[in-house]
Amino acid sequence: MKELRPKRGLTAANLAERMTELGIKWDRAIVANLESGRRRSVSVDELLGLALVLNVAPVHLLVPPDDDEKPYEITAKVTEPSFRVRGWIRGLFMLRSLPRVGAQREFFSEVPPDEFESVQQGQCPCCGGRLPLQWPEDGDGAD
Repeated sequence: MKELRPKRGLTAANLAERMTELGIKWDRAIVANLESGRRRSVSVDELLGLALVLNVAPVHLLVPPDDDEKPYEITAKVTEPSFRVRGWIRGLFMLRSLPRVGAQREFFSEVPPDEFESVQQGQCPCCGGRLPLQWPEDGDGAD
Protein backbone atom coordinates (compact mmCIF):
# COMPACT_ATOMS: atom_id res chain seq x y z
CA MET A 1 0.00 0.00 0.00
CA LYS A 2 2.80 2.38 0.94
CA GLU A 3 4.40 1.98 -2.49
CA LEU A 4 1.19 1.86 -4.55
CA ARG A 5 -0.59 4.85 -3.03
CA PRO A 6 1.81 7.48 -4.43
CA LYS A 7 2.05 5.58 -7.76
CA ARG A 8 -1.72 6.00 -8.04
CA GLY A 9 -1.45 9.72 -7.23
CA LEU A 10 -3.32 9.39 -3.94
CA THR A 11 -2.61 11.22 -0.72
CA ALA A 12 -3.28 9.45 2.56
CA ALA A 13 -6.43 11.57 2.91
CA ASN A 14 -7.56 10.64 -0.64
CA LEU A 15 -7.08 6.96 0.06
CA ALA A 16 -9.01 7.19 3.33
CA GLU A 17 -11.82 9.07 1.59
CA ARG A 18 -12.10 6.46 -1.17
CA MET A 19 -12.14 3.66 1.40
CA THR A 20 -14.93 5.46 3.28
CA GLU A 21 -16.87 5.78 0.01
CA LEU A 22 -16.70 1.98 -0.22
CA GLY A 23 -18.21 1.69 3.27
CA ILE A 24 -14.95 1.18 5.16
CA LYS A 25 -14.60 4.08 7.60
CA TRP A 26 -10.99 5.17 7.34
CA ASP A 27 -9.21 8.42 8.01
CA ARG A 28 -5.74 9.72 7.20
CA ALA A 29 -4.41 8.47 10.55
CA ILE A 30 -5.30 4.86 9.71
CA VAL A 31 -3.37 5.12 6.44
CA ALA A 32 -0.39 6.69 8.22
CA ASN A 33 -0.43 4.03 10.94
CA LEU A 34 -0.48 1.21 8.37
CA GLU A 35 2.29 2.75 6.30
CA SER A 36 4.50 3.36 9.34
CA GLY A 37 3.93 -0.11 10.79
CA ARG A 38 2.17 1.15 13.93
CA ARG A 39 -0.84 -0.82 12.69
CA ARG A 40 0.22 -4.20 11.34
CA SER A 41 -2.99 -5.77 10.06
CA VAL A 42 -6.11 -5.15 8.01
CA SER A 43 -9.38 -7.05 7.88
CA VAL A 44 -10.39 -9.00 4.78
CA ASP A 45 -12.91 -6.23 3.97
CA GLU A 46 -10.14 -3.64 4.23
CA LEU A 47 -7.80 -5.71 2.05
CA LEU A 48 -10.43 -6.07 -0.67
CA GLY A 49 -11.31 -2.37 -0.43
CA LEU A 50 -7.65 -1.41 -0.77
CA ALA A 51 -7.33 -3.64 -3.82
CA LEU A 52 -10.33 -1.87 -5.37
CA VAL A 53 -9.08 1.63 -4.56
CA LEU A 54 -5.53 0.89 -5.70
CA ASN A 55 -6.75 -1.07 -8.74
CA VAL A 56 -4.59 -4.11 -8.07
CA ALA A 57 -5.23 -7.80 -7.43
CA PRO A 58 -5.38 -8.54 -3.69
CA VAL A 59 -2.53 -11.04 -4.01
CA HIS A 60 -0.16 -8.15 -4.85
CA LEU A 61 -0.99 -6.47 -1.54
CA LEU A 62 -0.36 -9.69 0.37
CA VAL A 63 2.86 -10.96 -1.23
CA PRO A 64 5.12 -8.54 -3.11
CA PRO A 65 5.86 -9.70 -6.68
CA ASP A 66 9.47 -8.46 -6.54
CA ASP A 67 11.49 -11.65 -6.05
CA ASP A 68 9.96 -15.07 -6.74
CA GLU A 69 12.59 -16.93 -4.73
CA LYS A 70 12.64 -14.55 -1.76
CA PRO A 71 11.40 -16.31 1.40
CA TYR A 72 7.98 -15.13 2.56
CA GLU A 73 6.94 -15.71 6.16
CA ILE A 74 3.34 -16.97 6.27
CA THR A 75 3.44 -17.62 10.01
CA ALA A 76 6.24 -17.58 12.56
CA LYS A 77 6.91 -21.25 11.73
CA VAL A 78 6.05 -21.47 8.02
CA THR A 79 8.14 -19.79 5.32
CA GLU A 80 8.00 -20.53 1.60
CA PRO A 81 9.36 -18.88 -1.56
CA SER A 82 7.21 -15.91 -2.63
CA PHE A 83 6.16 -17.55 -5.90
CA ARG A 84 4.78 -20.57 -4.02
CA VAL A 85 2.84 -18.37 -1.59
CA ARG A 86 1.38 -16.36 -4.50
CA GLY A 87 0.33 -19.59 -6.25
CA TRP A 88 -1.16 -20.92 -3.02
CA ILE A 89 -3.22 -17.74 -2.55
CA ARG A 90 -4.45 -18.11 -6.13
CA GLY A 91 -5.42 -21.73 -5.40
CA LEU A 92 -3.05 -23.12 -8.02
CA PHE A 93 -1.10 -25.40 -5.72
CA MET A 94 -0.61 -26.20 -2.07
CA LEU A 95 2.38 -25.22 0.01
CA ARG A 96 5.20 -27.69 0.55
CA SER A 97 5.42 -26.95 4.27
CA LEU A 98 3.99 -29.50 6.66
CA PRO A 99 3.04 -32.14 4.03
CA ARG A 100 0.82 -35.02 5.10
CA VAL A 101 -0.96 -37.95 3.47
CA GLY A 102 -4.09 -36.83 1.65
CA ALA A 103 -3.21 -33.13 1.89
CA GLN A 104 -3.32 -32.49 -1.86
CA ARG A 105 -6.71 -34.17 -2.26
CA GLU A 106 -8.01 -32.15 0.70
CA PHE A 107 -6.55 -28.88 -0.67
CA PHE A 108 -8.30 -29.25 -4.02
CA SER A 109 -11.56 -30.61 -2.54
CA GLU A 110 -13.14 -27.14 -2.43
CA VAL A 111 -12.14 -26.18 -5.98
CA PRO A 112 -15.07 -26.24 -8.44
CA PRO A 113 -14.61 -29.17 -10.88
CA ASP A 114 -14.16 -26.99 -13.99
CA GLU A 115 -11.45 -24.90 -12.27
CA PHE A 116 -9.70 -28.04 -11.04
CA GLU A 117 -9.69 -29.53 -14.53
CA SER A 118 -8.24 -26.31 -15.97
CA VAL A 119 -5.44 -26.24 -13.39
CA GLN A 120 -4.63 -29.91 -14.05
CA GLN A 121 -4.33 -29.09 -17.75
CA GLY A 122 -2.06 -26.12 -17.02
CA GLN A 123 -4.69 -23.57 -17.99
CA CYS A 124 -6.09 -20.55 -16.22
CA PRO A 125 -8.60 -21.70 -13.59
CA CYS A 126 -10.84 -18.69 -14.26
CA CYS A 127 -11.25 -19.00 -18.01
CA GLY A 128 -9.70 -22.34 -18.93
CA GLY A 129 -7.24 -20.56 -21.19
CA ARG A 130 -9.94 -18.94 -23.33
CA LEU A 131 -9.52 -15.26 -24.13
CA PRO A 132 -12.49 -13.01 -23.42
CA LEU A 133 -14.58 -12.09 -26.43
CA GLN A 134 -13.58 -8.45 -25.96
CA TRP A 135 -11.44 -6.55 -23.51
CA PRO A 136 -13.26 -3.78 -21.67
CA GLU A 137 -11.73 -0.33 -22.10
CA ASP A 138 -10.57 1.28 -18.85
CA GLY A 139 -12.58 -1.23 -16.85
CA ASP A 140 -15.95 0.20 -17.91
CA GLY A 141 -17.00 -2.52 -20.33
CA ALA A 142 -17.60 -0.02 -23.14
CA ASP A 143 -16.05 -0.32 -26.60
